[in-house]
Amino acid sequence: MPNNKQPSKGYLSVASKNQNFYVYAINLIESVKDYYPDARYCLVTDEAFLDGRESIVDDLILTSGEAIGAYRAKLWGMARSPYDQTMYLDADMTCEHEDIEFVFDDLRDRDMVFHELSKERENYFAVKYFNYGGKKEHMKLCGGVCLYNSAKPIVKEFMEDWWQYYSKQYAGNWMPESFDKAEFNKNLKVFDQTTLWWLTEKLEKYKDLNIGYFDDDIRWNYFSQYAYDMLQSKSGKPPVMRHFSGSLPKDQLIV
Repeated sequence: MPNNKQPSKGYLSVASKNQNFYVYAINLIESVKDYYPDARYCLVTDEAFLDGRESIVDDLILTSGEAIGAYRAKLWGMARSPYDQTMYLDADMTCEHEDIEFVFDDLRDRDMVFHELSKERENYFAVKYFNYGGKKEHMKLCGGVCLYNSAKPIVKEFMEDWWQYYSKQYAGNWMPESFDKAEFNKNLKVFDQTTLWWLTEKLEKYKDLNIGYFDDDIRWNYFSQYAYDMLQSKSGKPPVMRHFSGSLPKDQLIV
């Protein structure tokens, strides 16, 4: 008998380490639900931040163990999505368009979908080019948003590995030997996108993952700085998700 059960679909954000991320996440979730009232949303956060505003979410996961207050607890949270298909969104974003409802159409038969670190956008990313094995390499995927088939075992393993490898990388306990050590420690160690690049480009275990970009990907992760160069979507449609990375305070408390 065929299984006609539809996969569950939902959005996920993580707020840890700094209370401002909790405030930003609540604002983000409210904006998504303003444009898509039926959206299911999961918030992953530290218990210490809870103040009642988390009641807006459909699913709440509290960080535990090493994830409490972790620098990139987002990776821990992504690996624990309660949905079959998940749209991860950085907390410092806001929704601006009703097309948010249709983002899951971009997943199709793919395992993961990202925003591209394209040539025209390279001025807006901290690190794009680096040395690996004596060759010049470049970042391709932006981890600020990710649409992924979270029920698929290999994808769940990928997300857990991303968290585990990054944690060791950030602590200075792991570095692929082909990186230049001085450059790695200076420019690459703190970035989860370094780990993402290595997992998707160099680790044999994940060579067969079907990874792609959103069809009109700038709409799904429109960094506020893109406006400086008047970057627009291929379709001419306005942004769905605007990203304020680098332009919102992380340490000065916002309530």
